[in-house]
Amino acid sequence: GDMTMTAFGYSDSEVCVCFPCLPASQVLLVITVPFFFFNMAKFCLGFTYEVSCSNTIQNNPPHPNTTNICPCEYGYEYLILSSMLWLCFLSLWIPALFGNCWRQCFCCLCDPIVLFGTIVDFVKRCCCEFGRINLCEIVWYSHCVVHLLLAVTGLVWLSDCDQTVSMTVWLTVLLSLGLDCLLAGSEIFHRVRLHLARRATGTQERSEQSPLMYRGGARV
Repeated sequence: GDMTMTAFGYSDSEVCVCFPCLPASQVLLVITVPFFFFNMAKFCLGFTYEVSCSNTIQNNPPHPNTTNICPCEYGYEYLILSSMLWLCFLSLWIPALFGNCWRQCFCCLCDPIVLFGTIVDFVKRCCCEFGRINLCEIVWYSHCVVHLLLAVTGLVWLSDCDQTVSMTVWLTVLLSLGLDCLLAGSEIFHRVRLHLARRATGTQERSEQSPLMYRGGARV
């Protein structure tokens, strides 16, 4: 079924629009690994500024021997929340992508990685799929929608943020917005595209198998 086709890289879900010559798992693995480390750095940056900022506005100039305390900004919270969500899901998604890529290159059940990936697929099929309802996909695409909403709020803050915000934070938020929209948006786009393709295929198969055929105006 679809598990076998995915293992060989021929499943509909393995079709990549940007790089059709490669399975989607291989393309995503190359993208998600550096993206994981970017989110680690993003979390550290946002956490550092969040714990050192203050909501108290000081009218008196700081003492020369003291360090300036930055005012708290939503951008710090956005960096922390966005990175935490990505890190939680990427820590599960990257091993799944690696398992798919490994099976596409070395599809032998005697290999422990192939065997473990196959067992995980069977467990997901038994525990997370009920007919056409896939709980894993519902959670994953809900996560992608949340990231798009976070990106919108981050863009609103970025367009009206205070000029005292560090340039490092400003550029990191800007890069994070672009990557969030690109990765989460592409996941939703590919899913909608796959759904429309399967729907069109199902409609075509039903029309070809229809028992209502006419010959000379009479049904046979």
